[in-house]
Amino acid sequence: MDIPYFGRGIHIPKQKPVGDILEIPPPDKVFLLLQQCAGPICVPVVEAGDTVKIGQLVAEGAKGQAPDLHSPICGIVKGLEDVIAPNGTVTKALVVESNGGFEMETFEPDPDPLSKSGAELLEEIRKAGIVTSRREAHSLEALIREAMDPHGFVSATGSVIARPVRQIAVRFTDVDPHLATLKTITREIGEKTDRLHLGLKVLQKITGTKDLHFVLDRNQDAPGLVQLAEDNEYSILRVNAGTYPSAADPLVACAIGGREPDVAFRGVHESGELVLDVDTVLRVARAVAERRPVLDRLITVGGSFGVKVVKIYIGMTLADIAEAAGETEEYGKVLVGGPLQGSALHTLDFPMAKDSTAIWLFRPEEVVEEVNHPCISCGLCVMVCPMRLLPGLLSRYCEFGKWQEAEEAHLFSCIECGCCSYVCPAERSMVQFMVHGKNEVLALWRSR
Repeated sequence: MDIPYFGRGIHIPKQKPVGDILEIPPPDKVFLLLQQCAGPICVPVVEAGDTVKIGQLVAEGAKGQAPDLHSPICGIVKGLEDVIAPNGTVTKALVVESNGGFEMETFEPDPDPLSKSGAELLEEIRKAGIVTSRREAHSLEALIREAMDPHGFVSATGSVIARPVRQIAVRFTDVDPHLATLKTITREIGEKTDRLHLGLKVLQKITGTKDLHFVLDRNQDAPGLVQLAEDNEYSILRVNAGTYPSAADPLVACAIGGREPDVAFRGVHESGELVLDVDTVLRVARAVAERRPVLDRLITVGGSFGVKVVKIYIGMTLADIAEAAGETEEYGKVLVGGPLQGSALHTLDFPMAKDSTAIWLFRPEEVVEEVNHPCISCGLCVMVCPMRLLPGLLSRYCEFGKWQEAEEAHLFSCIECGCCSYVCPAERSMVQFMVHGKNEVLALWRSR
């Protein structure tokens, strides 16, 4: 079946197909962010001067809040440094310098991971350091544990409301149509769906749900996935490949939940629909079967030179990635996260995190200076907003410091897709205003 088109979003031209995955050599140095997702920072378990192996635990996350962190290279720990994360915040990073070795930590494979209980499998996911690939990354273990906790939701009358995970959707297409990571992974899977099937079974055992959906775009040819779905009674949902952001997690959750986009949407713990991408599911399978932690990931590297899918190591800097990918020109603008949802950075000396999905490089002559005229109240942003918000009004509230009014107008329901800025004839930086507004409101919450 097709996922319903809710009548909102923008139409993006079809992108060119991407070639094989580019594998690059390990870097000379990695900067491992101690805060890889929402939640507390990890606690280092190594000290400066220690020698670490590939895959060795270097920082431990709190159970139910943050995942563990492992070294992707063999080398010597240089200590902690203050670095700027891709989201613009200053955080601590553990610096590991390569010694040229390839000694790997010993992992004992589990021949029958499904014999374990759901709680044991969830702990394996935490130890592997798996995070979700979303606009705001979360520990997968924490996300599922929060949703499965019946004591976290109390109604106004005092009765407990339990909304466990009722349905799981797995995306095989990228939210940003310019990205090619998930489609490349899907192409690499082909007919070999055993590992994917194991990851799905693990998630089903942990959550107890039987309802599972595959999300592909209408033009995506995946006979192996279709056969797997037919054999296991999974449903296949098709999104409109030319409409962005039709594959965004909140919209997919609304589609499988049988409701229209809701401005009060707050996540899986309130909706009961868990939306993950295929890369995350494959990591779950590796975590429980091979006991292999997250050391690398596939990202899309794009620009005027074209689009490449590159296998990078966690903690690599953008400069190392661009050089290894063969793009050594001077750039005037860098985006982390893709052209539609990415954040602009002022330098290539940023380390990549576990949730990084793409980097986009613009030459100096390609950079367009933002004008940011006053809102002309044309209403185009309202027509395209997939979450049924009033972006023009929200951006003005945030621009002029009206934080309470912005919060009451459902500021936190904005998924920062960028559709409003894309169509704005006044060229307003609406997403930037709303991100700033969210940070200010959160700061007010913390100060109370």
